[in-house]
Formats: sequence, C-alpha cells, structure tokens
Amino acid sequence: MYNLLRFIKQNESIFLFLIIQIISVYLLILNNNFQNSKIIGFSNQYIGVVYDYSNRLSEYLYLKKKNDYLAMENAKLYTVLNKKEKYVKEKYKKNDFVYESAKVINNSIHKRNNYLTLDKGEKHGIVKGMGVITQKGVIGIIHSTSKNYSVVMSLLNRKSAVSIKLKKNNHNGILVWKGENYRKANITNFPGHILINKGDTIITNMHSMIFPEGINIGSVVELHKDDEGYYNVIVDLFEDFNQINFVYIVNSSNSLEKSQLENIFQNE
Repeated sequence: MYNLLRFIKQNESIFLFLIIQIISVYLLILNNNFQNSKIIGFSNQYIGVVYDYSNRLSEYLYLKKKNDYLAMENAKLYTVLNKKEKYVKEKYKKNDFVYESAKVINNSIHKRNNYLTLDKGEKHGIVKGMGVITQKGVIGIIHSTSKNYSVVMSLLNRKSAVSIKLKKNNHNGILVWKGENYRKANITNFPGHILINKGDTIITNMHSMIFPEGINIGSVVELHKDDEGYYNVIVDLFEDFNQINFVYIVNSSNSLEKSQLENIFQNE
C-alpha cells in the first residue's frame, strides 16, 4: 500500500492531467451534437459486437420466454392472413409503411438520454430517421447506423418529441419525456378547451412521416391545468421499456416524396 501511494504521489501531475483530459473530452461530446453523433456512429460497430455476444448468452437463458413471444406474434399474423381476401388487400393498399423486425441487444432506461441497440444495420436497409415500434407502442427513432447494427434514440430521451392525438376526438399534441419515470411521458401545453379525461387513449397522428397513424402509445393517468389554462397531461405508456426484446423498424415508402413537396412550399 505504501509503494502504491508513493507511486501516485510521484506521478500526481500525470494523473491530474489525464483526469482533466477525460473530463474535457466527455464535456465536448456531451454538449456538441456533431461530435456526439460521430462518436456514437464510430463506436456502433464495435460496441454492437460486444452487445451481440452478451445478448446471445442472455437469449439462451431465456429461450422459452422468447419462443412463447414468437409463437404469440405468429398467431397474430396467422389471424390477419386468414381474414377475407378483400379486407387484407384494402389494408395493404392503405398502408405505405414497410416493416423490418429486429432484436434489441442493448437498452437503457434510467439515464436522461436513453438509447437502444438493434441487430440490424445498413446492410439490412436501415437508415437514420426510421421509426421503431412494438405491438404495444412507439419506441423511438433510428439515430445512427453501422453495417450490422443501429442505435435508436429512445422515447425516453430529452430530445424525443412524438406527434400524437387523442384517439376519441383526433385533437393533436406533442409527447415528450421529462426523465422522471420510464413508464410515463407528458403532453405539455395541451389546449384547455379540449375534452380530455383520465383513461383516454393516446395514439400517433397522421402528421408524422416516421410512424404510421394510429399506433398506440399510452393512456391518460393525470391532467392538470396551469395558470394560462393549458393542460399538463401525464401519459402511462403501454410498453414497458424495461422488457423490450423485439421491435419493428418502420419506413414509409412515400416519406421522401412528401418531404420534397413540403420543402418546395416552405422555400417559396
């Protein structure tokens, strides 16, 4: 112990320099979006491999549970495919979104800015900006990709903002996460004249080019009016982000066309 303390004492300047350097790099990445994006993109491929091997071990230990999940999903698909042919064709005609299944190999829920890592990347056609959902609700948006993996900016992130509406009357709002509880999110500045009650269902609206309309998100559990007459609405999320194993990556085949057309109008 004495020799260790003596070694630290003799090299205290070097240790102090290294600590300051580490703190400086951390603050640079934390407060600059460009550097943050570059670091995440660079590390995706290598960190993804570690997560992948770790997930394989966990997957083996919980194989029965995941098999039960897949069996349930297959049952849902079987039900849809056995509907009347006319009904199925109409549903596909109305839906311009393409779905790609993916497995979650890493996930965080207790940070202020949470991310998920998926086992699908650029070689699977995954690009930045695609939406990610489950059968229960919205999960997030693809933030960055490597060849084999992708990182999702979770709904549980201070930069996340999802365009939503009340299912019962189609009134629109923006859903955000305030970092207090991974099972709850907020709709702020919701107009006070709107009829809204506890238990009302919140879904995605048609304004988004990222998510299909009508995806369930959660239900209203609390609402309070502020001094200006606006509602602060607390939403109980349907999806438990602590138990996500599989997701669907969604991409609109018409999103590029819609975006280009709207940009023409905005630039006039």
